Amino acid sequence: MREKAPTHVTIIGGGLAGSEAAWQIAQADIDVALYEMRPIKTTEAHRTDLLA
Repeated sequence: MREKAPTHVTIIGGGLAGSEAAWQIAQADIDVALYEMRPIKTTEAHRTDLLA
């Protein structure tokens, strides 16, 4: 029996590996959320869900 593909993936850690994983998952048309530590000063890049 074939398992169903995930429809959403959450990745904790926006370093090199986490960012690459998020990119690859997004390229496979799977919804992905990438979480990173809260910065002291936020910018627009920290507030968008359009990263991948």
